[in-house]
Amino acid sequence: MLNWIVLCGYFLFLQRIIHYSLDAVSLLTSADLVTRILTICIIISQINCLFSALEFFGALKLSDQSVNLKCIGVDLGTSTIKVSFGDKRYRIPSIIGEPNPGGFAGITQDTSWENNLVAIIDNQEWYVGELARVQSVLKIPLAREGKVKSTKEAKIAVLSALGIIHEPHQDIKYVVGTGVPVATGTSEMQELSKAIVGKHKFTLKNDATGEVKTINLHVVAAPVLPEPYGCYYYVLKSRGIEKAFDAVIIDVGFGTTDILSIHRGTIVRPASGSTPDAIDTLAEKLASFLEEHTGYIVKLESLAAALEKGTKITIGGVVYDIKPQLERVAQIVAESILDTLDRLIRNLPPQASVKYYILTGGGIYILGKYLKDALIERKLATKEQILIPDDPVMANSIGFELVARYFAEKKLPST
Repeated sequence: MLNWIVLCGYFLFLQRIIHYSLDAVSLLTSADLVTRILTICIIISQINCLFSALEFFGALKLSDQSVNLKCIGVDLGTSTIKVSFGDKRYRIPSIIGEPNPGGFAGITQDTSWENNLVAIIDNQEWYVGELARVQSVLKIPLAREGKVKSTKEAKIAVLSALGIIHEPHQDIKYVVGTGVPVATGTSEMQELSKAIVGKHKFTLKNDATGEVKTINLHVVAAPVLPEPYGCYYYVLKSRGIEKAFDAVIIDVGFGTTDILSIHRGTIVRPASGSTPDAIDTLAEKLASFLEEHTGYIVKLESLAAALEKGTKITIGGVVYDIKPQLERVAQIVAESILDTLDRLIRNLPPQASVKYYILTGGGIYILGKYLKDALIERKLATKEQILIPDDPVMANSIGFELVARYFAEKKLPST
C-alpha cells in the first residue's frame, strides 16, 4: 500500500517536472541570453530532481523487500534445536513424538509455545520438543548415530520452529540456514533443503492454552550445512575477518562431538567426522558413581544441566561435591575426543595450516578446559590458537542466520 501511495506521488512529481521543463524549452527559443542561461540551469535542476526521485523510489522498494524477507538460523543438534532470529533466541529438545490424548491441557504454569508445541503438518499431528519429551510415549529423536535420519522428521522440526516466529497475516518470505550433524551425508542435506523450500500451510496448537495458529509461509531458500560451519562463519564475521582461514571446529554436544575441518573456506570431508564421546559419556559415568553412593537413579540430562553450574550436586536433599570424579572422567573423555581429532586431521591437504581450533557447543561449559589443556599438551595448538565463541550454545544457529543473510543478499535473484 505504501509503495502505491509513493508511486502516485512520484508520477505527479514527474508530471510537474515535465510541465515546467516544456515551459523552459519554449523560453529557450524566445528569450534573451540571460533568460536562456537561467532556463538551462532550471532544466538541469529539474533533471537532478528527477534522478533523486528515482533513487528514492528504488531505495524504498529495496527497503520494502528487506522488510518482507526474514533470515533464520536453525541448528538441528542431537539433543537440542537452537533457533536464532535477530535478538530472538530459543531452544527446544531435538525430538518429536506421537500425541498423548490422555493428558490434560491447561494445568501447567508454563504456557510458552516452545514448551507446549503441537504441530499438524501434512494431516499428521505431532508433539514437538519439550512436550514430546515429557508427554509422548513414542519418541523420535531427530538425529541418531550423529546424523539426521529422516528428512520428514527434520522438516517437521524446522517448520515448527518457523511457525513459532511467524506472524500471521503477513506476507513474509524466509531464508532458512540450517545446520545438521557432521555425519549427515551430502545427499541427505540436499534432500532436506528441497523439503524445506516452498510454500507451506500447517497448524500449530499450544497444548497448555488451546490456542491455535494457522501458518502460511514461503521459504525461498534453505542452505543446509554441517552444524559446526555455523560457528566458523559466526567467528569469521564477529571478528571482522574478510578472508577465510584454515580451522578445525570441535562441537561438543550431549550425544555426539562433531569435528569439522575447513581449508581455504571449504569443508574437507575426509578430515571431518563425529564421535560418540560427548557429554552423555561423561554424565553416564558420573551418574553410575552417584547411583552407587546414593541409591538414587540419576537422569543424565538433569545431571548434565547441573554440571554446567558447578560440581556440587544435590540428590535426595544431600549435597555431593563430585569435582575429583568430574576431573578424572572429563580428562578421559577429552583425550578420547582428541584421539578422533588426531586421526581425522591427518586427512587434511599437505598445504593446510590450521590457524585456529574453535571449541563450541553446550558441552564446552564442562569439557572446554580439558580440551584446551589436551590440545596444548599434544602441541596441536597454542593458547592463542584456541577460540571459544561468546555463546557456544547458540553460536551455530547465529552463524546460520548470518549464512541465510548472505544467501538473501548474494544468491537470490532480485525481484
